[in-house]
Amino acid sequence: MRAHNVGVLISTATARSVGADNDSQIDRESGSDLAEALGRLGLVPVSLTADDALDLTLRRTRLRACLLAAHGLAGGLGRIQALLELRKIPFVGPSAQTTGLAYDKLRARQILAYHSLPVPTTLALGGAEPPSRHAIGMLGWPCVLKPRRGSHAAGVRLLADADAVADATQAAGDEAGEFLLERAVLGREVQVVLLHGKVLGAMEVVREADDLAQIRAMTCPPGLTRSQLKGIGNLAEHATRALGLVRGVARVDILVHPRHNEVILEAEPCPDLRRAGVVARVARAAGLSYEALIQDLLRGLVDLPEHVAPTRSVRPAPAVVEAPAAVLQ
Repeated sequence: MRAHNVGVLISTATARSVGADNDSQIDRESGSDLAEALGRLGLVPVSLTADDALDLTLRRTRLRACLLAAHGLAGGLGRIQALLELRKIPFVGPSAQTTGLAYDKLRARQILAYHSLPVPTTLALGGAEPPSRHAIGMLGWPCVLKPRRGSHAAGVRLLADADAVADATQAAGDEAGEFLLERAVLGREVQVVLLHGKVLGAMEVVREADDLAQIRAMTCPPGLTRSQLKGIGNLAEHATRALGLVRGVARVDILVHPRHNEVILEAEPCPDLRRAGVVARVARAAGLSYEALIQDLLRGLVDLPEHVAPTRSVRPAPAVVEAPAAVLQ
């Protein structure tokens, strides 16, 4: 059987996007890991860059399917997916429209709230009609300020009062665009990983107090009761169905309050696929090797050579993993 060409699409860093440098580093790591896995699966990886010449590159390159190693604005806005759809190249993950909608935290929360799913009380900042100071004050303090479109907690800040809101948005200037201001919810952050709309597992993350974009430790599975994990998993599955994230892998971030109330922070339509990332680690804890995970994602898009048969790895015991400060998950 002739090996299929499978594209691995890596974005280019953009100076105007929040966290662009970090996204670029994650892209490179994801692209390298995916290319290695494709080779082990008997496929031919073709590295592509999501630059201005991507359309011409896609027309010149014979691809059977495509994996996206594009994170942040590059993959979240859905523009790359839209180009792949235009060129009729199958790719792993949700459609362009679904991706862009889920990546927009404001629209996603409106949809989740419509389906009676719990989300933080939120105000949009930076639009044509900014909320009044009274409306901001009604949120209660402290509050969390974050970009309306962003990932890996880049640009997320904990603010104490309304004056801090004005200072933070003014300091960001035009580069960050629109923001969301949400009531801060105390609790444990649990990132639920879903494969084709079904829960694969979950990871509890602990962030640095002085820099919310930095993860200090990760625990898989989270130290919660079985009933809590089941409830969180059901909530995540409802969220992905409401947003249409049932193709490929998705991640739903949930805060668990000490009184066992849950709040959905966001649903990530294109989480990173590095071996060291949350998705791959959760998959390993579920007994799924990295190569088997990629094979599952390519199911229905690519026929693998018959001699390749990735095996499920042995399920490891729960462990706390210390994360280097420079590496974001």
